[in-house]
Amino acid sequence: MKVHVFTRKQIEAGIPIKPAYVVISIRNAGEPLAKVKKQPGLQDVLYLAFSGIDPAHGARLGRKIKYFTPAQANKICAFVQRHKADVGAFVVHCEKGTARSPAVAAAVSEALGMSAKRFWKTHAPSQYVFKVLSDAFQRKAVAPQNGE
Repeated sequence: MKVHVFTRKQIEAGIPIKPAYVVISIRNAGEPLAKVKKQPGLQDVLYLAFSGIDPAHGARLGRKIKYFTPAQANKICAFVQRHKADVGAFVVHCEKGTARSPAVAAAVSEALGMSAKRFWKTHAPSQYVFKVLSDAFQRKAVAPQNGE
């Protein structure tokens, strides 16, 4: 199993993923859905809209922000559970691929029993999104792909 992070621009151009895969597509609230390129191997797309900002910090920004919610985390958990046995890769993208998608990818990786270190080394994952999603995976008890 692989977990990949891409930018919106990359996902719309088409990505070089060989095995069957699914996409978790993250956009800002009010923005149009990403045009995920239909390619061989693409099985499903989960579309979500949220900011990677922690609500504790968002109040200082003085604008309406759609925060990541436990309900959205549950949707990701269900999506992973539904597809983990029939795909070889989970692909996660957001606008720039630096905070939200690496946070989701890290939590998905850990839930599937894999290391998430590379996402923390090469990106700046949203700690808030990671925590909310990790907590949801713990509540849902997604079994790792390798059965451990």
